[in-house]
Amino acid sequence: MHKVFTDFVDIAAGFLRESPHVTMDIAEDFNEIDDDIIFYAVLYSSVTVVFAMAVLSKFLTHEFRFGFRSVLSLIVLFLGEPLCQFFIKGPGGVLTFAVCCLLIYSVLPASHLPVGNKAVLITGCDSGFGSALVKKLDSIGMRVYATCLHADGPGAIAIRNNCSERVCVLQLDVTNTKEVEDVVNFIQVHEGEDGLWGLVNNAGVWYFSEIEMTSDALFHKILDINLFGTIRLTKALLPLIRKSKGRIVNVSSLLGRITMAGNGAYSVSKHGLVAFTDTLRQEMKKWGVHVAVIEPTGFYTENMKEHNIKNRKEEVWSSMDENARHTYGQLYLDTVYNSIVAGATRYPDDLTPVIRAMRSGLLSKRPRARYPCGTGADLLTMVYPLLPVWVADKVSSVIGIMPLDARPATLS
Repeated sequence: MHKVFTDFVDIAAGFLRESPHVTMDIAEDFNEIDDDIIFYAVLYSSVTVVFAMAVLSKFLTHEFRFGFRSVLSLIVLFLGEPLCQFFIKGPGGVLTFAVCCLLIYSVLPASHLPVGNKAVLITGCDSGFGSALVKKLDSIGMRVYATCLHADGPGAIAIRNNCSERVCVLQLDVTNTKEVEDVVNFIQVHEGEDGLWGLVNNAGVWYFSEIEMTSDALFHKILDINLFGTIRLTKALLPLIRKSKGRIVNVSSLLGRITMAGNGAYSVSKHGLVAFTDTLRQEMKKWGVHVAVIEPTGFYTENMKEHNIKNRKEEVWSSMDENARHTYGQLYLDTVYNSIVAGATRYPDDLTPVIRAMRSGLLSKRPRARYPCGTGADLLTMVYPLLPVWVADKVSSVIGIMPLDARPATLS
């Protein structure tokens, strides 16, 4: 027992003799850890500050507002640093965090080119997107040729009264070859030396009419305005746009990517417009001309007001042949259009998302090829093509405006 006690005393004495060195080693290790923590904290803070200032500058210059991309930026900003520090650590964590910040910043809207002496021609400026875009571009100092279907109508008068002398209102029906030639000649005289920077093909028309109900004449009218009118004017102005290495922005619709019952002729015209835009974009790259398509969801514009919807209903009914009238009946058409009128006000009347996309297509240093606009547009255009047909059809019927309880006369 005495020997065990003696051995214990010897071990304790030895530990005490060595303890200053052990304590010193532990202290040195802690100092090294503290130095590493401070060093990497400074690196993370530097990346965070640079990224935050870059994102903030875009908010302050109104290049984008609170939305999906801004939420993504905030997630990376507030969660990226602690996650990288905890899971990756060391220089690898800092590098990963910096790369994530760079990738997120790359998908944010780019800064805009200076307006300078750039001029843009916009079709369909009587109301809606066209009228709002004219006012926006005028407010930033751009020269605008605003073409209207009725150059003496209330929409054209409002533009003249509310915009500066930089805005010139012109008469243009995109289906009228003579008026297209007159506008092109006018632009050639005034912009021939430097070329035309931008063309926004915004003119369009919408009718709700099932394919069997749509007469050949009405089908041709919709295609002529929405598709062939755009092709006609674009081809005529291409030499001037190529000269300036400018921009072309075509206004399509979500229905150019997704089909819904009752929108047959309109959807055909918009699908064709998307194909035209995609082809033209590829062909114009070698000329330095960028081509973009705007794809809005539903917005409450002049076209969605009750009197315009009822006028279209009368035009659809008057153009139907006797067989179509017998098959579907006046009551069916009334039920469908009454449902459209009742639901029209659910659409947002703030056109800012679409106008911002148009401006980006015209002036962004990194313009996108496609600009889905509106609630859920980005997600829907990504997911819809991947769905099985039966699921896609179900989605279309749920988000469409066709009342599910409406029945044609011969099925009632």
